[in-house]
Order: sequence, then structure tokens, then C-alpha cells
Amino acid sequence: MASITVEQYAVGVVGLGLIRHWYVDGAANEDRINEMREILDQSEEFPWNLELNPQERDLIEGYSEWAKIYDGPNPLIETEEQVVQPLLRRLVKPQARVLDAACGTGRHAQFLDSLECICVGVDQSIEMLDVAKNKLPGGRFELGTLERLPFEDNELDLAVVSLALCHLSDPTAAVTELARVVRPDGTVVVTDPHPSSGIIGGQGFYGSITEGQPMRWVRNHYHSASTWLRAFRAAQFSVEDCIEAPLSDEQIAGLPASMLYPEAALAALSGIPSLWVWELRVQK
Repeated sequence: MASITVEQYAVGVVGLGLIRHWYVDGAANEDRINEMREILDQSEEFPWNLELNPQERDLIEGYSEWAKIYDGPNPLIETEEQVVQPLLRRLVKPQARVLDAACGTGRHAQFLDSLECICVGVDQSIEMLDVAKNKLPGGRFELGTLERLPFEDNELDLAVVSLALCHLSDPTAAVTELARVVRPDGTVVVTDPHPSSGIIGGQGFYGSITEGQPMRWVRNHYHSASTWLRAFRAAQFSVEDCIEAPLSDEQIAGLPASMLYPEAALAALSGIPSLWVWELRVQK
């Protein structure tokens, strides 16, 4: 069985940078073709011959391994926080009862605590919760899943769920559960990877690329606008706003592809939505 290599990934990025802008600039097209030739001509040399052979982990095992490094540099998280933090600042008031659903390492819980909210984080990964508790020692964090949240009906003023519904093949049950625990006229903020980001193989990769070790990943399901709207309708949400946020040029520069061919990576990814941000109102 043939290996999955850096060469194959790099050729794909350069090719995407070419096809997105082939009709604009012949000189840039020649640059991309020359980069592709360089990769192919050196395919037996490092780093192009480095075997990646990504291995899928289930959510529990994956996030257990990922927990200690999850807060490391992550361009998608940087993009998300630039949109979500001003949104939360506008939506919440001191002493608001707020849920950070699938809270992970508690990054939104920590921000909401700084806004003087009464915040609780819920996650199904013990290891991620341990990081969150160390980050916010006075915070409240509980073990639970998105489909069965440990709250009474209408108990909360707002819930935020970030980069987590992508791990469900169908988000409807979890979205409906969020609507159950938030009071009428309360707000739910949902962020998730955009389907457009999947064109560069955007699964939940974690860890570094190390010779002799496989890459590891947890599966992302890229939900279309129609899937979201059906789920929101089932949960009796009204859509107050939808933002499709792209990565900035600086954030693209932080991706592995930019370490190899920065101009090709920028041509491939600039302007492509990387993230859904939904602001929803509970209508029950």
C-alpha cells in the first residue's frame, strides 16, 4: 500500500493555488508550475518523501492526546476568537447564566468569567476538563455530552458551542438540546468549521509532523447551510446573524502549507471562508 507523503500534500496546495487564479496572472501561474516541478523532481528527498500516513482517533482518545497542546498556535481558533469575543461581549451582562458547551480547555469560559458571567463548562473529555480547571481554578466544569446536557429546561441565558458540532454527523439533536436548556428569548452562539475549509483536507489534526510517527486526527463533518437551517428550524431557533469568517493573511502564514510555499498557500486559501459563526435566538 502506497504511503501518504508530504509531496502529495504540497502538490495539492500548489495546484489549488494555481486553479483558483489561473485566469488572472500568467506569471503567477508559471510560478506555481515551477513549484510543482520542484516538488516532483525532488520527490525522493526530504521533506517531500516524509511519510505522514494520518491515523484517525475517536473523540475520547483523540482529545485525551490533544488536551495538553490544544491551546498551542491554531489559526482557526485565532479567527474564531476575533469574531466570537466581541459577539459575547455584546450579548452578555454581568451575572448572566452562561454555558460553554463542549468547552474543551475552557478558553471561552475563561473569557466569560472575565465578563463577570456565571459560567459553567461541559465537555466529554476528562483530560480537556483538567486543563480547563487548571486555567480557571474557581470555575465550574462538568462531564457531559452535547446530546445530554446536565441542566434543567430554560436554566440558562446563553450558550456557546465552539468547533464541536462538526464531530457529529448530524447536529440536530445537540442543537435541540441547547435550545432546551436556554430560556425563551435567550441566545445560542454556534461556531464550526466551514465546508470551504475542507478543500485542504481540514480534519482535526493535532501534534507535530515527526519522522517515524503518524499524523493523528479526529473527524470533522462539514455541515452545509441547509443542514444548519434544518437543525435550527427543528430547535425553534431564529437566525439573528451568520458570519462566514475567512482566515487572515497572517493566519494563513501560520499554517503548515505556508512553511513550504507561502505564496502558493496564500493563493490557495485567501478569502475562503474557514468558519461558520451563527447567532441564534430561542423562540420556544
